[in-house]
Amino acid sequence: MSDSEELAPMTQHVLDMVPPEIQQLFRDILKYRVDPDGEYYGITIEHLTTALSDLRQPNAVAIGSNPEDFKYLEKGHMYDPILQSFVQGAKGRISSWNKEEKTTIPVVLRGITKRKEMAACRAAGRDFYYIDTGYFGNGKKKTFHRITKNDVQWFGPIVDRPGDRLATTGVQFTKFRRDGSKILLAPPSQKLLNLYDINLEEWLEKTKSEIGAYTDREVVVRLKQGRSVRQTTDTMQMALADDVFCLVTFSSIAAGEALLCGKPAITLGPNAAAPLCSHTVAEIENPKIPTLDEVEAWARHLSYCQFTETEMRDGTAWRILNDC
Repeated sequence: MSDSEELAPMTQHVLDMVPPEIQQLFRDILKYRVDPDGEYYGITIEHLTTALSDLRQPNAVAIGSNPEDFKYLEKGHMYDPILQSFVQGAKGRISSWNKEEKTTIPVVLRGITKRKEMAACRAAGRDFYYIDTGYFGNGKKKTFHRITKNDVQWFGPIVDRPGDRLATTGVQFTKFRRDGSKILLAPPSQKLLNLYDINLEEWLEKTKSEIGAYTDREVVVRLKQGRSVRQTTDTMQMALADDVFCLVTFSSIAAGEALLCGKPAITLGPNAAAPLCSHTVAEIENPKIPTLDEVEAWARHLSYCQFTETEMRDGTAWRILNDC
């Protein structure tokens, strides 16, 4: 055996990434297969039928889009794999809004275009879990996905958390420096602003005008680009390193990226980074500068608000989100 063969990592089996009760069900099926009379293992068809019936009582239901909308079939999937992974670990099921609109089961949604479903859940007092890109730790491959209960980001206070999950992201902290001559204005997409009934062009012009009333610094507008560009040739880190003094945004996770790069940020809308930022352009020349300890505490907390697909499948995400 060659050295490369000896060092090759073992591939994780799909059954290693499912909740314990599903693993046990498969073990019981294997026992029943070799001992259908239950003489040795005591596993009967009635036992298996009851276990399978229990799977029909979901904790949550995923609301997916049509497969053709995202070309799942071309990638070998019949359904959104991220949604499916989460409800697997949540003891839930996959479905569609048409089938589930009148039920009261908590809903799992992915993507900012699901605003109609989110509004319906809020109006009915129905819980929903929203999945989108993680706050930090992603490279060319989207490893981390943020999951928020009843909102699109974590907008609550910073919760004291251990650093174990943060360590897995590879995030580094940069000391804040009061240098740079430019203001980086990073508006969110129109799709996100639709949640707040805001027009992107109007917000952009209004914000640029307000910034100009408080500073003579050059304002550089960075419109949201495709993921491949943002992760390769024009990253947020590159943009912030280009003589930027402060970042201004609405609800974009760019604010968090700025904090990790040692740049202050102003958040003008609901934002997970808001506790460490200024909230008005009137403070553009003297924005809030958090300590590195504050940034680390914030990042530790948000690392408990984002998950890998494996952590969705094995139930880790569901347990952490529901403290169970």
